[in-house]
Amino acid sequence: MALPVVSLLLLLGLAGAPSGRAVRPGGAVQRISNIDEVPEQLTALGANVTSLPVVFWHGMGDSCCSPYGIGAVAKYLQSRLGVFVYSIATGSSEFTDVLSSYWGDVNDQVASACAQLRNLTQLSGGYNAVGLSQGGQFLRAVAERCQHTGPRMHTLITLGAQHQGVMNAPGCMSLPLNNSHGTCHLMQKLLGAGAYLPYVRDHVVQAQYFKDPLRLPQYLSANPFLPDINNERGPGARNPVYADNLASLARLVLFRFSEDITVVPRDSAWFSFFDGERLVPLQEQPLYTEDWIGLKRLDQAGRLVFEEAPGQHMQFSLDWFGSNVVDRYLR
Repeated sequence: MALPVVSLLLLLGLAGAPSGRAVRPGGAVQRISNIDEVPEQLTALGANVTSLPVVFWHGMGDSCCSPYGIGAVAKYLQSRLGVFVYSIATGSSEFTDVLSSYWGDVNDQVASACAQLRNLTQLSGGYNAVGLSQGGQFLRAVAERCQHTGPRMHTLITLGAQHQGVMNAPGCMSLPLNNSHGTCHLMQKLLGAGAYLPYVRDHVVQAQYFKDPLRLPQYLSANPFLPDINNERGPGARNPVYADNLASLARLVLFRFSEDITVVPRDSAWFSFFDGERLVPLQEQPLYTEDWIGLKRLDQAGRLVFEEAPGQHMQFSLDWFGSNVVDRYLR
């Protein structure tokens, strides 16, 4: 079913990303530096390994290896630590990788990521992981579903993730309606038309973590991804392996952006949830008190960390990333 979507985008003139760099709407890293081109497909950079290897998963509108997005971050990290760095891709080219951050089946993408990591001998001793925006909850799904089959994820760091979903379409409204950003605007229109309609929920990536607080029964029954990895579908449907796998992390670090207007609510990055009346902190939810996915065990062991990053969604410098992420959690 992917072909009709691509054909529609091409017909509307919305699919043309500029050559040599990824489209970067709200969920992606800002243009950080004019850095040399990194390999177009799955990035594998390595030197003298003194720390664990690092795996990245990019955000909406980025690609695995864009030199102006996550590719710059990965290259910076490799030069700073001298470790093997791998950036997950869910498309066979830069264009299809960007497209797959909007259109596709997230469960299939997570399964593909698990297979990619299993095939990397460089990760046999374990690895740390960094998820940017939606890549944060996708890497959490990797930990929950694949930790027991290896390789082992040690520390998971998420920046501006949507662990409790979003109640509004991720921010595209401030972006001009042109070829570079048309994919983002089309995604917003489809979510607005009905995030839980079969075609939308099965093909629009952002619909698969869309959580309408006024339509929770539809969310629980129709959403194919987020209710599963949050073990929300009731005792009979909960997977205890998810909780055991996530609780086995050495550390889970959750960064929220202080001025985030892209992720609604921004506290979803800390597992908070808006119930229709108020923002409910993680510690007041059954997700935590009944330990549906292992967060309580992590917290009680001092291995669940809440951090705040300054500014808007994914707007950070390499210096900030080096001081607050690399030096504190990846060495």
